[in-house]
Amino acid sequence: MTAVRTEATPACYEIGAAGVGGVWFGLGTARVAVLGVGLLAAVVALTVDVPPLLAALPVLLAVGLAAVRVAGRPLLDWAGPAGTRAGSTASGSTRWTTSIPSVSTAAHGDAATVRLRLPGEFGHLSVARCPDDPSIGMLTDAATRTVTVVFDVCGLDRFPMLEAAEQDTLIAGWGDALGVLADTDEALGRLQLIERAAPPLLDPYPAETAVLESQQWTSQIAALATGHDTRLATQWSFPHLDAAAVATILSRCQLVSRSLLSARLLTRPLTVEELTGDLTATLTGDATTTAGHGEGVGPVSRRAEWTQVRIDDRLHRSFAVTGWPTSPVGAAWLSPLVLSAPAGTTRTVSLHLERVAPATAARVARTRRAKAVLDQSDRARLGMTSSAALAGAEASGVAMDAELAAGYRTHRLAGLITISADTVAALDDAGQVIRQAAAVCRLELRPLHGQHETALAATLPLCRLRHRGQS
Repeated sequence: MTAVRTEATPACYEIGAAGVGGVWFGLGTARVAVLGVGLLAAVVALTVDVPPLLAALPVLLAVGLAAVRVAGRPLLDWAGPAGTRAGSTASGSTRWTTSIPSVSTAAHGDAATVRLRLPGEFGHLSVARCPDDPSIGMLTDAATRTVTVVFDVCGLDRFPMLEAAEQDTLIAGWGDALGVLADTDEALGRLQLIERAAPPLLDPYPAETAVLESQQWTSQIAALATGHDTRLATQWSFPHLDAAAVATILSRCQLVSRSLLSARLLTRPLTVEELTGDLTATLTGDATTTAGHGEGVGPVSRRAEWTQVRIDDRLHRSFAVTGWPTSPVGAAWLSPLVLSAPAGTTRTVSLHLERVAPATAARVARTRRAKAVLDQSDRARLGMTSSAALAGAEASGVAMDAELAAGYRTHRLAGLITISADTVAALDDAGQVIRQAAAVCRLELRPLHGQHETALAATLPLCRLRHRGQS
């Protein structure tokens, strides 16, 4: 993200994720391969004296798979989710149940390891207390050799209400904090920022404290109220997940807190009870049970459907951010989405940041610039006019290279939005509200049909999302 300021106008920001995707004329590798196979099949058919009309069928089929769009996506892009869904249905993995939401607890001094009972897409996670500070809860995954700590963040909620100059100051501080963490903690590979809007769990105006005449008013206020909370998940990767690696978690958490404090953000690591209770509340909508007592940990059942996933009695539907603003935006450009809170539902915005090594980022910048130049020359050779998207991609590569030379750090960015409700009708209504808010922010959303269970795992503060590609 690059800031541009003049004396007459406030600062504007360019999202570095903009660019033309694909390997040729905006087409991805799979679509180019399908077109190539179709053309090759047509040429082979003509060489063996197949009638021209029949020989053209492979080409027409390939063009249909690569160009025809269904629900806003090329038909070929549905092959992956549809194939995965068919395989899951055949194997019975779309349904997951457990007899009781129990955990196995093994005492190790002052620390206790709690095995979460979650579906397979969440990984084999364990929750443990930090050996040097039992108030810090750690999510460990032995398979990936990672440790994740979730922080409660205070300070982001005031951002939409600040003046533009103060917003610019906060954004600059957050950028500096990202740069410090990228340069000083090599093990820190992923950051995930979660902003959640949900109906309040408790009535802010208890009926027993109100007079009879005001009970109706207090109930109406409670029904319209919305609670916002922010979480920051930080994930460290280690060559060996042993006691020596875990012993460094406290100092790493202190570095995160100090870096964000300089950016005017107050953070506090969640405890084991708060962490497991937060996960349970997000999945099932029930925050009355926590994990510290060995009961009520995790859901009892999960059923993956094409348009949503059901966790116990709670429905979840996720959207991927597939398009970011291509023109400069103001500091408060995400405010319409952050302030959107459909009545009776929970809305969660999850942003994933993955650090990119400077050498890799420089290679990506050169590749992006060279690809845009080649696409422009191909279009000119075929008599096609150039496009603003290609010019923007070339300029983005140049700007990215200049920022790396100036000492800035690059992060891969991915966004997910998940809505949770008790009924399908509520999900549909909330989806319309979220799409409208995203359109105001100039974001493109795509429902992750056939992949909602995986998207839900990526929405929770677990750093589960894996980025594709190098840009």
